[in-house]
Amino acid sequence: MKRQGGFSMVELMVAITLALLLTGAVISVFVGSRTAFQATAGVGEMSDSGRFALNLIGESVRSAGNLACNSAMTATSQNVSGGLPFENSFGQGVEGFEANGANGTGNPVGTLTLPAVPVVGAANNWTPNLDGTFVANATVPAGVPAGLGQPVKGSDVLVVRSSTPRVAPAYTTVDALPNATTLTVTPVSAAINNNGYAAVADCTKSVIFQASGGVAAGATVVTLNNPLQGVGFSAGAVVAPLTTTVYYIGVGSDGDSSLWRLEQLNGGPGFNPLGPEELVPDVENMQVLYGIDPSGTQTASAYVTGDTAQALGFNVVSIQVALLVASQPTTREIPQPAAGFYTLLGNQVTVPVDNRMRQVFYATINLRDAVN
Repeated sequence: MKRQGGFSMVELMVAITLALLLTGAVISVFVGSRTAFQATAGVGEMSDSGRFALNLIGESVRSAGNLACNSAMTATSQNVSGGLPFENSFGQGVEGFEANGANGTGNPVGTLTLPAVPVVGAANNWTPNLDGTFVANATVPAGVPAGLGQPVKGSDVLVVRSSTPRVAPAYTTVDALPNATTLTVTPVSAAINNNGYAAVADCTKSVIFQASGGVAAGATVVTLNNPLQGVGFSAGAVVAPLTTTVYYIGVGSDGDSSLWRLEQLNGGPGFNPLGPEELVPDVENMQVLYGIDPSGTQTASAYVTGDTAQALGFNVVSIQVALLVASQPTTREIPQPAAGFYTLLGNQVTVPVDNRMRQVFYATINLRDAVN
């Protein structure tokens, strides 16, 4: 009888062992590649988010204080009834609210510990207290999770005021005499709300006014709610709607912190009734310093916090802004062993123990106009 061939037990065990080693090697390569991809993707997302956020803020800040073709320094609001509220204080091109406990007055090096879940702050968690109009509008209607869009503790709030960006101005086609109640202009490119704010300027002077009855896009007559008082403008003066934009860190749609923007539409008055807009997710903290120019040299002699800049009343010619941006969860294979910290403009910010990567993005932004 012919003897049947086959593998011995030893041969089978050797084959199985080799197969397990090969399988383990393949799995190890896969896990390593996947981890490397997650880390690379996390770094890429952080870089994109940080650059995008700084570009958005920089675009606004560079134009802060520009009212039509003039500076907020020489603007008057003589024909606006009742003065100007916070959201329409266009004589201040930039304004800052300093987060308490993070480099506040009398505390040159601040410390801050970020919680794992962002905590909504009360108005008195900033110096000066956050304006009530901003707080009331910094909430997304029917938002989920609770507090969506509301400012979180520990981050500064930056306010920028200027002519509405990316909106072509109109020009007066006839002289506007002192005490005029209307301006005859080239067709306006964007509507101005009823009692919306705009400015008329001839590059040597400017006046802030409210448009009575509103101005539709394409209109050639702008009616003022009060006449120009002793100020006239020749044909060719610039007429442009004004806007206020607030940048802050708020509760994001994913429950983490995000960069938010609250702004006016069509000259206001007041903020966009639809609420704030979430710009960049996973921005955990923002710190801002203001370069003041007390001697009028157009060069910052010192950088101070927002509350100090307002108290001193010195002209602001630039700002420094630092953003702490986090990656998505699980982009780090093994959670960091202990709480780490990052330095943002002299503030030591301690972050939670988790498996996120983080990076600080920093920029110094010059203002085209001396605005405060």
